[in-house]
Amino acid sequence: MNIANNLFYVLLFLGFFMPTNNSFYIPLPGFFLKVNEIAFLLLPLINLFCTSVYQKFRIESKLYRYILFYLLLVFITEFFLKPVIFEQSISDSFKAFRLGIPLYSSLLLVFVGIKADVKIIWNVLLWAIGFSVLLSVISMFVDLPIYYNLEDEDILEMSNGRIVNSNASFGIIGLCLLFSSRDAWYNRGVLVRYVSILSIISLLLTFNRTYLALFVLLFVYLSYITFSRKFFLKTVFIPILFLGLTFILYTNIDTIQRQIDRRILSIIFQETSLVESTIESNRDEIYIGILEKIEKGYWIIGLPYDVPIFVRSARFGKESVLLSTTDTSFANILLRFGVVSLLLYLLILARFVKIDRAKAFSIVFIIYLLASLNVDSLMAQNSILFLVLYFYITNIQIYEKNSIYS
Repeated sequence: MNIANNLFYVLLFLGFFMPTNNSFYIPLPGFFLKVNEIAFLLLPLINLFCTSVYQKFRIESKLYRYILFYLLLVFITEFFLKPVIFEQSISDSFKAFRLGIPLYSSLLLVFVGIKADVKIIWNVLLWAIGFSVLLSVISMFVDLPIYYNLEDEDILEMSNGRIVNSNASFGIIGLCLLFSSRDAWYNRGVLVRYVSILSIISLLLTFNRTYLALFVLLFVYLSYITFSRKFFLKTVFIPILFLGLTFILYTNIDTIQRQIDRRILSIIFQETSLVESTIESNRDEIYIGILEKIEKGYWIIGLPYDVPIFVRSARFGKESVLLSTTDTSFANILLRFGVVSLLLYLLILARFVKIDRAKAFSIVFIIYLLASLNVDSLMAQNSILFLVLYFYITNIQIYEKNSIYS
């Protein structure tokens, strides 16, 4: 077995098995590096030395060129143009470049091609996500020493009743796996079933209003296109699971009760609309900040790092905060790296959809795309890696006899 392969699998697990990306930091001179950032940085490098009995899946030439131009343009913009135009320091260039590490890492894996055994990669990812969800649930009842700078504060109190999990967005993929592609090689066995259910639970317990709304939309769509006697129990099971779990938590944990009252029941009883809850609530200052920076011309090559996109006003006893990114992926790319970078990225995403043979990827992509309007799902979160890996596993057909990818 190639040592690089084993390193790739171990790093993939260690980088994503913790409930949050902020669980552990590696102290380096001048800043703290997250463990998941180390995974994102090293995975493309280690991948270069990996081998597999399967033939590497090759992307088409247009996608290959778009990825190359995008990565080169971001690098040139941050390390050459901005130091000249804005007198940005090299340190700030590294900090700005760091904001998009998950996206760069995922694109590099596509650019080079995943060389390790994709079947093992898929299983390792499932194990990592399953462990992260279990740790999130356990931490609701037991104080686990896995959260940075938590001190004596309860994790639920710190998160205002939301069960934080950085892998929760995998629940969108988990829902698709439960409803479709039962005969596909990547959707066989109990591991994928259990992790799909756990990831759905994790997504629901985050009480993220954007993902909750999109989850319901996707559930209705999948129920409609797959409805049959075979899938009837599954269609009923998921709402019962959600309602039963929500009822238990609502009646037993006060912080979660307050979160459900504010994020779900206020919509059901029409105290606030769905659009206000998912899009407009607490977003005015973000949109104002984005428009101000666009009007000042920062859309051309992006902002220097020391200029924030917006200022989050003081609230809940906390001071105001200067923020370098927003909750909108395309706004982040536009105002951090410029309009040409954004156009190239849109071309990359369009090519992914164009060459998606199985169309399972396209469904998940549409949900993540809609989420990216209110959650940074397509640049700085783990979901961009999940999306890339899901593209690979759904578009690769493994022939067990000759071990060749289609």
